[in-house]
Amino acid sequence: MKVKELMRTAVAKVSLDATVTETLSRMDEWGVTSLPVEDAEGILLGIARHADLSRGLSEGSVASSASVGNGLSSHLVTATPEMDVARVAEMMRDKGVEDIMVVEGRYLVGALSLAEAGKAETGLRPAV
Repeated sequence: MKVKELMRTAVAKVSLDATVTETLSRMDEWGVTSLPVEDAEGILLGIARHADLSRGLSEGSVASSASVGNGLSSHLVTATPEMDVARVAEMMRDKGVEDIMVVEGRYLVGALSLAEAGKAETGLRPAV
């Protein structure tokens, strides 16, 4: 099964100029723990993760009014729509990520969680 058959195409995202506070609020509002960050042209720049931003705030390394770009995770793992779901799930486990952004070139076209991949393929289980 290919990623394009399972990926969500409606993906909540945030722009690079959003503040850390705005980004954390959006995550809470939408019930997600990470958001892809795009520039003005829609190019995927990285992932803002709730845990990373919260840790940065508590340690004082990131200001609440700072651009979310200051707290982007360097742990960006991507897939393409044509990749095999089982291979992508294995890659996600190896990299320790629970969700993956699906890109065509540098543009975000969808997302897939390890849980979604696990439900679709026999034998795949979400990371614990």
